[in-house]
Amino acid sequence: MPDTLSLIGLPNDSLAFADSVGVSATDSLVRIVPAPPVKTSPAIINLYGDHALQPTHNGPIDRPYVSPDWLFPILLLIAAVFTWLRVFYNKYFTQLFEAVVNNNLTNQIVRDENILVQRASVYLSIVFYLVGALFLYEFSLHRNWPLAGIGSGFPRFLFFAILVSAVYALKFLILKIAGWLFDVEKETALYIFNVFLLNNLLGILLLPFIALLAFHGALPGDRLFQAALILIGLVYLYRLFRGFLVGIGTSGFSPLYLFLYLCTLEIVPLLVLLRLASRS
Repeated sequence: MPDTLSLIGLPNDSLAFADSVGVSATDSLVRIVPAPPVKTSPAIINLYGDHALQPTHNGPIDRPYVSPDWLFPILLLIAAVFTWLRVFYNKYFTQLFEAVVNNNLTNQIVRDENILVQRASVYLSIVFYLVGALFLYEFSLHRNWPLAGIGSGFPRFLFFAILVSAVYALKFLILKIAGWLFDVEKETALYIFNVFLLNNLLGILLLPFIALLAFHGALPGDRLFQAALILIGLVYLYRLFRGFLVGIGTSGFSPLYLFLYLCTLEIVPLLVLLRLASRS
């Protein structure tokens, strides 16, 4: 190919010539730069347009309920305590639940102050506190109770466990003080025993509901909660009835004091709990 500079009448020493006239040697060359290729977007193919499998959900699919890891050990602990009571305290365990429907046996147990019966009652009370806390935990999640600063896991369960224990500890203290003030300590002890006896019964009756709610999966949670709340209401009414019998059987005890007690420590907390339960 002939020299481009020679074709336009320039000397072969193009660099020297360019320097002499102040023209860049590259100015005499025509550079042809090819245009960059145009990127075309690939055609969007709709996999479901003409496909036989059409989508059935237009929105997000709810994740199946998965019980937390800490729940099973607590249920196992409850079952272990219950089994231990049945094996080592079977006689007193049976007496306690016979006393639910036998008022004379209740009076005898309180009068004898059997240490083994009291110990079995304490262990059953622990079961009640755990079961009650688990039920409130599950129910609060079901009803979306807003608990500021408390998550939805173990801290929430721990909060309800402390709450249930504190409520009944406070009730026990108030009853003891009231019995001492009005000189009805024996009757107060009988009433306290009835309260904790029926609480223990409720804890055992709620245990199957807690197990089903913890691993309900496809089971109807609303129906389980409704059945559990009906059961709680029936046991609560029976507890009020037993307490009323203790009150009217106490000589010299004013019905007005009994009414004030029932309103303050029994009915008002129930109304507060119902108000919370109605919130969604």
